[in-house]
Amino acid sequence: RCCPQRRSADSTMVEAMDTDAPAPAPAEEEPAAPPDPASLYRADIRSAQASVERFVTSREPRFAQAALKLMACLRKAGLAAASPTQPVLAAAIASAFGPSHPLRERLLAALPPPAAEPEAADAAGAEGKEGGEAKKRPLLPEMELILELLVLLALIDGGKLPVALSLADALLERVASWNRRTLDPFAERAYFYSSWAYEKAGKIEAVRSRLLAAQRTSCLHHNTACQATLLNLLLRSYMSAKLFVQADKLLAKSAFPEQASNGQLARYLYYTGRIKALQLEYSEAHRCLLQAQRKAPQSSSKAVGFKLSAHKLGAIVQLLLGEIPERAVFRASSTRAPMRPYLKLVQAVRTGDLAAFRDAMAEHAAVFAADGNAALVLRLRQNVIRAGLRNVSLAYSRIHLSDAAAKLALDTPGDMESIAAKAIRDGVIDATIDHEAGVLISSGSADTYSTLEPQAAYHKRITFCLNLHNDAVKAMSYPPDAHKGDLPDADAIKERQREEQELAEALAEEDEF
Repeated sequence: RCCPQRRSADSTMVEAMDTDAPAPAPAEEEPAAPPDPASLYRADIRSAQASVERFVTSREPRFAQAALKLMACLRKAGLAAASPTQPVLAAAIASAFGPSHPLRERLLAALPPPAAEPEAADAAGAEGKEGGEAKKRPLLPEMELILELLVLLALIDGGKLPVALSLADALLERVASWNRRTLDPFAERAYFYSSWAYEKAGKIEAVRSRLLAAQRTSCLHHNTACQATLLNLLLRSYMSAKLFVQADKLLAKSAFPEQASNGQLARYLYYTGRIKALQLEYSEAHRCLLQAQRKAPQSSSKAVGFKLSAHKLGAIVQLLLGEIPERAVFRASSTRAPMRPYLKLVQAVRTGDLAAFRDAMAEHAAVFAADGNAALVLRLRQNVIRAGLRNVSLAYSRIHLSDAAAKLALDTPGDMESIAAKAIRDGVIDATIDHEAGVLISSGSADTYSTLEPQAAYHKRITFCLNLHNDAVKAMSYPPDAHKGDLPDADAIKERQREEQELAEALAEEDEF
């Protein structure tokens, strides 16, 4: 054996030699292997199940939101790699659903064969050592609904719409058979995706009666989440079938819940704005569409399609109101190309160029029809004619009606007289018509300061300032809560009550003696 002194000396010498020698080159680290999609998918399912169990136990909404976010992640994973994840989903359904479950065979038939669990052998060995098989926990209806929705989404994304419709029917019947308040956030997604499956198959009218029944039930149960979603789905169903009168009646007889999410509120405001615009209520439509744009996610990467649809419809409604939309809507990088057809409409309406309006209509008719705005765009023709007639009235003091029709490029010049008369009656132009000579005579531009308009404006401003001064004087004379200083505080009241009680006791003792 070496003594400690010799061992320390040898170690010191070795360290010195290592210090003097050049350090070896570090070995190149091997790149980490990419994670297995199947393993990540399996872990997300387990995390969703844990979140659902915690939600059912604690009734805290954040756990339900976490489970729904995981369901969205599972769907994205299935879209990115369909082959390795669908067998994992089938294995999860085979292990969670009992043999007597009514949807087990239907769900497994819609998916590839189940994948083998990698932990199955280890788990079986551990259970054998313990001497028995552990009892499985019962499957919660909330987790069952999540697994069924994942299968439904896989069928919809895969284009298997007939199988998806049959599964959606069974899913709606399954949801209607339960009466659990913890199921409300997940039932909302079930109604939404089932309606989406019917819409992609072109049979959205077939599910409308079920949605109406579910809407009535959700109102009776004060189910805010399902109530808001079902109302939007019904409005979308009516609008897709061009049943705008029924949609307006539904709006009049139903109230949107105040506790609904911003996403559902934005959809509701957008649908309301479209319905009001088609019923010529442009002011209310503009208000609803403006609120929908504000309630939508402000991030440039979220809800791009919804915000684009709201901007397109809002631009048309503003033109119908006689206003010009802001340029920022057309200059944004994300909306510049899709909004180009509507920019041409705005330019035609602003300049009153009927020929440019016709060219824009003919060139982008397919775009307007695909957006569902073709009927509203046709109404802009009158606005273009009015804008052009206003420009002509300002440019010419006297002009023949035929010349005005030629400048406006009217299809039927004989209608020029009636168009000019209507514009004069509506106050668009200040002019008169000489019917015998067929001449439009424009009135001279009146001096605004020769009228009472400046006086009315000054009077309005002076009244506002006087009212503001009076309110300020009143606030200084009577400051808020000034009377509370004269009131006794709680300690003084208690002291007075104590003294009164002592005096009463003293009087009672004197009476006894």
